[in-house]
Formats: sequence, structure tokens, C-alpha cells
Amino acid sequence: MDIFVIIQQMLVLLAMMLVGFIVFRIRWLDDNACSKMSKIVVNVLNPCLMINGVLGGGARLEGSMLLQTLILVVVYYGILILLGGPVASLLRAKKEHHSLYQLMMVFSNVGFMGIPVISSIFGKESMLLIAFYNLGYNLLFYTYGVYLAAKGGEAQNSNNAQNDEEAAKGGLWRKLVNPGVIACVITITIFATGVVMPGSVCTFFDYVGNAAVPLSMILIGASVAQGGKKEFFLDRRVYAFAAVKMLVIPIVAALLFRLLPWPSMVEGVFVLMIAMPVGTTAVMLAADSGADAIECTKGCIITTLLSVITIPIVSAFL
Repeated sequence: MDIFVIIQQMLVLLAMMLVGFIVFRIRWLDDNACSKMSKIVVNVLNPCLMINGVLGGGARLEGSMLLQTLILVVVYYGILILLGGPVASLLRAKKEHHSLYQLMMVFSNVGFMGIPVISSIFGKESMLLIAFYNLGYNLLFYTYGVYLAAKGGEAQNSNNAQNDEEAAKGGLWRKLVNPGVIACVITITIFATGVVMPGSVCTFFDYVGNAAVPLSMILIGASVAQGGKKEFFLDRRVYAFAAVKMLVIPIVAALLFRLLPWPSMVEGVFVLMIAMPVGTTAVMLAADSGADAIECTKGCIITTLLSVITIPIVSAFL
């Protein structure tokens, strides 16, 4: 595996973040614009990006490789869900932040960063594998993720318990019917049926979906500019969290995979997915639920910046 290629890809993403940082500082973007752009990324660009992964009659998984990928997707999210609580307790996270650390543990940047990084390493053949991880991400994000964010919102705003209870009864089900879940259903249907879409449809999803990558990185850079205080980068707990999430867990996984005779691409995608930083959508969901979005923003920004170093380190163990 060419570590130099990985470093190059991470530097490209870092440059996109720098663009976001600059345009926010010179006020071409403001808080309101970032909020509206985030909604576009979550509800339009990200779903299109996922659907695009199975359009055009691209690479297909067959036989054991398909089964291995499906097993690893379940293992991937199962491990992160099981470790979320213990890691939050180990880091002695505040009560109101406990569920947010679980949220950050499970919902990595498997789409916005996972797709460009992993596809640059393993090629377009890896897109279908990535699509399965993104399917699992969206199904969990709009269910388990909503639950964790709502829980964090309740802890942050305990004096609004009645409003939270009403939201939990009615608002949760409304949130489950959303563009992310609809995109999951469409993606599964296209993959299962093998239907080939017209070229114009593929072009639409390709153009719109690919816009998610630079725009999400720009928004992360803008978040760095928003956070801008020195204390923002001095939270030792977040750095400890990053070390566990982005080094310890993926390196252990990489070493264990050496005992299995599975295809290198299947193993590599799994390990690199674990090594991805906290997803921007976790920040957006926390803010939408009234939780402490600043804590998630710190986690997202710091892990994303550190990923320029940690992903090449993890790749060396593959």
C-alpha cells in the first residue's frame, strides 16, 4: 500500500478545509449560511452520493466477498456501539456529554472522507463496499443517532423535559422518514435488482453527490474558524478519545485481520472505516436536538485534523 498516495489525499482534504476556514474568516460565510449549507449536505448531497455509488452498472460483489462485506458491516457498527459507552466512561465524560461521545464513536465520516480516501487507495472497485457501510450508517444515523442526540439534548436541557418527551413521542417517527433513509431504500433496490439507469440520471447523481466531498470539508474548515478560541484545542479528553478511536481500535483490528485469509480490499476498507474521524453530521444532529454541539464540533474538528497523521499510520499496519 502506497502511504504517499494516502498522505496526498489527506492533504487535498486538508486544503479544502483551509478554504472553508479562510472564507469564513473573511465573512464570505457566516453562521446562518453554514447552518443552511449543512442541511443541504445532510438532506440532498449525502443521499445523492450514496445512490451514486451503485449507479452505472459498476463493480459488483460476488459470492464470499459479498458475504464477508455484509458480515464486516455488522461487526463494524456492532463494535463501535458496544465500545461507545465504555470509552465515554473511561474518559470520564460529563453526564450531558456521555451520549455525545457514543454518537461520535459510532458515526464516523464514512461518506464525506471515507469515500475519497478509500477510493483513492483501492480504486473504484471499493465503491460498492463503501456503499454498504454508508447504508448501515444512514439506517443507524436516523434511528440510533437520533436517539443518542435526543438523549444528549435532554441531559443538556433537563428543564425542558416536557418538551423533550413530546418530541420523543411524535418528532422521532417523523425524523425516521427522511432523505437519508429513502436513499438507503433506493440504493438497496438498485443494487438488488441490478437495474441500469439512463445516462442522464447517473450524471445527475454523480455531479450532485460529488459536491458533498468539497462542501463538507469546507464546512469543517468553517467550523474550525467558528471555534477559533485557544481553549477549543486544549481539551485533553477529546485528544484521548481521538487516540482510542483513530489509532488503538483500528490498529488492533488490522493486526487481527492478519490472521484471516480474506481479500486485502475487504479488510482494508473495514480498518480504514474505523480509522475515519468524527462525521460532520454528528455535529449537525447534536445541534438540531438541542445537545451541546460544541463538544461534538471539537471532536469533529480535532479528529479530522489529526486524521491527516493517523490514517497514514493505520495504513502502515495493513
